[in-house]
Amino acid sequence: MPGAGKLEEIVKSLGGEVLELEASVKTVEQAAKATGVDPGQIIKSILLITEKEGAVLAIVDGRSRIDLEKVGRRFGKTRLASAREVKEVTGYEVGELPPVGIPVKTLIDPKVLERSYVLGGGGAINRLIKIDPHKIVEAQNAEVESISIENH
Repeated sequence: MPGAGKLEEIVKSLGGEVLELEASVKTVEQAAKATGVDPGQIIKSILLITEKEGAVLAIVDGRSRIDLEKVGRRFGKTRLASAREVKEVTGYEVGELPPVGIPVKTLIDPKVLERSYVLGGGGAINRLIKIDPHKIVEAQNAEVESISIENH
């Protein structure tokens, strides 16, 4: 499992940076408030458990949520991973999960790629990473697929 040092190496190698914050940033709202950026600039990295593929990392922007039906059409029955499963598969707690360095199939919503940079989980509740979303695609060998429902 990658530790904080390993994640930092990965992020730096991708031209990103790790942001240490005073506040807890486990939610999009907390991250937006702590950094002053639009929630659409924040990304959510969510581990799913699928029938055909097992664990899949899904990445959507902070204004959207994952459409489990869309993912399910491709991978069979799909559900959110439990907190225990997230920890077992990734080594991270829910709310800390980074969008890179996770050794599972990765799907990224095209809306995420509309930004020049995004802020995502940084491996700890008070840490975010700032990164070009195209670098996430590259690092994770992610597939770009519409997997979101916009929150209103």
